[in-house]
Amino acid sequence: MGGRNQLDVLKGRAMTDFPNIELNDLPGLLAHINPDDRDTWVQVAMGVKAEFGEPAFSDWDSWSQGGAGYKPAAARSVWKSCKGGKVGIGTVIHLAKQGGWQPRKRDLTPAERERMRAEQAERRAKRAAEQAEEERLEAVMQEQVQVGTHRLLAEFTAARGKSDYLDRKQVSAFGVRFVTKPLLFSADSKHERSDIWLGADMARFLRELPKPKPDHIGFMKLGPGDLIIPLADEAGTVWSFQAINAQGTKLFPKFARKSGCFHWVGKADPMPIIALAEGYATAVSVYQATEWPTVMCVDVGNMAKVAAIIAQQYPESRLIIAGDDDPKADGTNPGRVAAEALGLELGITAVFPERPEVAA
Repeated sequence: MGGRNQLDVLKGRAMTDFPNIELNDLPGLLAHINPDDRDTWVQVAMGVKAEFGEPAFSDWDSWSQGGAGYKPAAARSVWKSCKGGKVGIGTVIHLAKQGGWQPRKRDLTPAERERMRAEQAERRAKRAAEQAEEERLEAVMQEQVQVGTHRLLAEFTAARGKSDYLDRKQVSAFGVRFVTKPLLFSADSKHERSDIWLGADMARFLRELPKPKPDHIGFMKLGPGDLIIPLADEAGTVWSFQAINAQGTKLFPKFARKSGCFHWVGKADPMPIIALAEGYATAVSVYQATEWPTVMCVDVGNMAKVAAIIAQQYPESRLIIAGDDDPKADGTNPGRVAAEALGLELGITAVFPERPEVAA
């Protein structure tokens, strides 16, 4: 690969700089790109979808299956997350050429060239309309989930309560809420709404839910003992929440806004040091151990966005990443690796908990 900077340059180049690619050309094009690298895999998804839209998913998915660790659910999730404007088909062509791909030579008549240009223009206009609708629906559903979140917090939670999760983690409650009664929180993008169901209505919702569950519906069951962590933007406006049950299972509403949203633990004034952590228990543990105000970022993917927001709001504060250090049985430690990589990318120190030495 030519590196991110080189690919960034490609994004702005006119499509006339690249050969005209049709959907039938896609399998041969992708065959020259290695799907093992995740960054490449995602870039190819974005470029292919930007050019061809949904009809290209089957070809991209078939190519993806040649990569190590392929998972159908992850592939569908990445494909759905691809939005327009970030990467185009030029990036995919560039990657394929690096792998030895050459466009097939065609002796086209002027009429055939004109037909291909018209088809390409029609395809891109259709994709642009699809992207506009995706963006509209995304904004609508984020607002609908926001309304449901505010109702959940106001009507069905309390500031004090019991949480086996907090007890097990030995951390305190900072700005969180406790669910007071059994309920079901749902979001439906087809009908553009979010609802809270109780009692018989909850039972009816589950009984009438189509099987298999359609992709336009998301729901979660909540009840006493479940913890609700409000997630707000830089202005303090709550958009969504994370729910954690007694077993530690973390749930996030479908269609909800997460990007750039976070939760403060121990916010103070002044704040010489502000720590950034992924999960709530880690954030509270850091605060209780250091008294550093700490921001829960939900996950490392959202941490870079939150770091930029906090750095702008508190330019005099030093940011520190409080990384997860959780080695797996296979010897990998994805939390630590991701935190260290993000620290290098942002120029922020990453710290980790010290593990007590075990006597021989």
